[in-house]
Amino acid sequence: MARDIGEQMILAEWLFVETVDDLRRRIDDPESRTRYELLGIAPLLRKLLLDGAPLLETVRVARPEVPVEFRIRPWTGLEDKLEAEGLERYLGLGDERLIGEPGEPAITDLEELKKTVIGLARGEPLTFRSVVRYYAHVEGGVHFGTAKDPGESTLSSMAPMLLGHSIGQIQTLAHLGRIAVDALEPMRRSILAEPTIHNLWHRKDRRGLFMNHWITEYFESQTR
Repeated sequence: MARDIGEQMILAEWLFVETVDDLRRRIDDPESRTRYELLGIAPLLRKLLLDGAPLLETVRVARPEVPVEFRIRPWTGLEDKLEAEGLERYLGLGDERLIGEPGEPAITDLEELKKTVIGLARGEPLTFRSVVRYYAHVEGGVHFGTAKDPGESTLSSMAPMLLGHSIGQIQTLAHLGRIAVDALEPMRRSILAEPTIHNLWHRKDRRGLFMNHWITEYFESQTR
């Protein structure tokens, strides 16, 4: 739910930018990433999009005019990449073809994004939300727990067999991360161009940068 958090918006905007940057680093070249590195994508997506008060909705209060468009292709029987392992009947997760192209229809509502089906597990639909939640709350992205629905149970039962053998399934997180980064980039750029400031605390120096503001340290770190 959107909240007016006053001066805490400065902190929220800092956390949003750093989280999107972290997500961008983790989704680069997913085939070269370890399972543990890919697993770290889940809590970032949860924090940005799925929490009770997701970061996106928090920062959007101050910037309702900034477009946020998720271009995602729902699961429509994409070729099952598990076929060679004889597991196609149990699990199918969308690959890089989940990522929509510019100009394709976009989702602008978070609730619709959460419900978008991106795979199947023993006939049960796997949604954006359920896949992220599974990797965050069952496999250990945030904490190690137990599955709560049939789709998650299928993922959970297969994970021990695939550990050390394949990361093909968890790579789906990288593709979901790419969809999120592309959608959130306009918001990130808007914050960097005109961050929320406190008029008494943050004055511009001779370089035109705000003194005592996280944005100055951020820009300085980019030039090191």
